[in-house]
Amino acid sequence: MNAPRLGQRGAAVAAVVVLLAALGVPFPRPAGAQTSSSAAAPVLPPPEVLGDCTDAVPVIVASDADAQSDIYSAVTLVGVLAERACIVLAGDRDEPFPGDQLRRLATAAAGGYVVGGPAAVSGAKLGGRDITRVYGADRWQTATAVGAVAAALAAGEDPSAPDNTDDEPNDNTPAWQQRLANEFSAALRSSEATEDMCMSLYRNGTPVFEHQANTPLLPASLAKLATVTAALSELGADATFTTQVVADASALASVSDGVLRGDLYLIGGGDPVLATPGYINRIADARPYTDVTQLADSVMEALDALGIDTIDGAIVGDGSWFADGEQSYTTHYPPGATSETPPIWKQSYLSQNFVGVLSGLIINDGYSPYTVDRRSHTRSTDSVQAAASNFDDLLEARGVVIRQRPRSGSAPAANDSTDLGAITSPSVAEMLVRILRYSENTPAEMLLKQIGRLHGDSSRAASAAAATAALAEVLGTTADEIVLVDGSGLSVHNRMSCEAAVRLLLLAGADSRFATSLSIAGRTPTLTSCGPQTPANGNGSTNTVFAKGGQLNDSSAIAGVSTAANGDVLTFAMIANEPLIIRIGSCNSLRQRTLNAIGRYTYGPSS
Repeated sequence: MNAPRLGQRGAAVAAVVVLLAALGVPFPRPAGAQTSSSAAAPVLPPPEVLGDCTDAVPVIVASDADAQSDIYSAVTLVGVLAERACIVLAGDRDEPFPGDQLRRLATAAAGGYVVGGPAAVSGAKLGGRDITRVYGADRWQTATAVGAVAAALAAGEDPSAPDNTDDEPNDNTPAWQQRLANEFSAALRSSEATEDMCMSLYRNGTPVFEHQANTPLLPASLAKLATVTAALSELGADATFTTQVVADASALASVSDGVLRGDLYLIGGGDPVLATPGYINRIADARPYTDVTQLADSVMEALDALGIDTIDGAIVGDGSWFADGEQSYTTHYPPGATSETPPIWKQSYLSQNFVGVLSGLIINDGYSPYTVDRRSHTRSTDSVQAAASNFDDLLEARGVVIRQRPRSGSAPAANDSTDLGAITSPSVAEMLVRILRYSENTPAEMLLKQIGRLHGDSSRAASAAAATAALAEVLGTTADEIVLVDGSGLSVHNRMSCEAAVRLLLLAGADSRFATSLSIAGRTPTLTSCGPQTPANGNGSTNTVFAKGGQLNDSSAIAGVSTAANGDVLTFAMIANEPLIIRIGSCNSLRQRTLNAIGRYTYGPSS
């Protein structure tokens, strides 16, 4: 009888056994196999037998005592790739990449493989090299994943590693859906993938791929999706905020010789986008705002009609719309905080002007003066007085004499005052582009406080609680996967799952003002430099992807929506957390691979 022939997978394994023997590395026994007490402990292949890396495909692996099984797996790949590959030892998982191995890696070809998860070989060790990571939930699954890649390589097929999914597709899953799930999950196989990472993808409202989708992670600016949803639900898309100028009625009744013997009061309504044209126009991207110079024109017309050319008093700013007086959150802490707990906001958010002053009355985000470079703005110590001073200058430039210095204070009761002018902000719907596309933090925080004020308390804690309750109304139990402590996502105490981010986008809808106010990946801030790339063969176009990015020191995230040419709507989210993940840059492989999968979806059943 003829001996059975080895299939391609068997041939690959046989080749590995031969190579293991040649390297002097004992072949690993299956779990539970008996071993001799005198058997030698596994040893790592010495550097001199790892192969010349010049123009070779690198296979990177940790080389500490816990990485023995990964070493065997790395040798498996080298055995299949033969002379085209080399093993590169990344050193102990908690130590820097050895210098001699880095030099070998520098001579290697682009691409390659990492055997083992980010705990074994961190993304930071790889210096931005775009490498396919092959690993599983444990060593056995890692070995299985490597075996699948080796078999594919031996067969001349696509060596993409199997998806690390919560729900593996079965044999009945359509090929296009398997392809979409595989391409979307490519971020998990990136060398920059992290253990604390979630992904979620829906097609036409139905889940296609999930990885730790219900795990709440640090979302960075993706938290703005929750803030905006709560604001639309509680305040309404058409809500506006009014800034008003009044005078004491009795003082107006006694005007003589063109002199008003009293003050003018500038009363804030919590308008987060009240500004001068100079402040807005210092940057190239036009955005909606409330032009305070128009309010000055209206007040000037009213004064002229009353024959007033001199104010014997002052411009008095009233910022009591937000009675709590909280202008930042650097001294706030979450409940149960200890001496090790970081504050809600880092002090650097203020010193570097990532967020302006929070107040019932601000002009130009509470900066006075300001420059073209945001980081060089000067934060007002009293934003209400600064707003009054700004308005004082606008009226004096129009010819009014104001004899006293501007200050902050309280306006008279409505029954005791006369309106001299008012200006209304753009609607909440119109403001969305500033929060979602340009990721402005101050408007997001001010909207959160408006939600709180609507419920009787504009403090941060009460506002966050009110927004959370609003999210529970519209999201149901998925809202449990969101922890909102501020409105902008600056706080390291915020949490959001990928499932929650996708649900927020699904709730809004692909054609909504919400969705179209997101950045267009690759075209508009804040994703100008990161959009879907055309396929390597250069053929075909990519879908328009509306997305919101999020980035903090320890978080890189992206979520969005795209309508393909065949009408399919893809809604997605990816959040990755790791200490100092910011080092991999804003357009890292995690974001890039996610956007590529969405942008290149041109192969669905209706296409």
